[in-house]
Amino acid sequence: MDLVCTRCGEPWDMHHVIHDEPEEFKREGGVILCCPCCRGKPVKLSDEERQRLNTIQAIGEVLGDDIDAFAAELEDFDLL
Repeated sequence: MDLVCTRCGEPWDMHHVIHDEPEEFKREGGVILCCPCCRGKPVKLSDEERQRLNTIQAIGEVLGDDIDAFAAELEDFDLL
């Protein structure tokens, strides 16, 4: 299952984010706030993409630390 960076939209394998290189990601629960792709770089997104990422972040905030449920919701709502 994947998680998505809510800053740039880059998808990341959940296992990689949590276990392989957790220090490379700024996150709160399952919500990735910054990733290696966008750290220190300007990010330009369409309004549609920004809205999708805002929706992802809102779902993550509701689910808190339940990262498995969060990743499943992203798949269920086709937000990846």
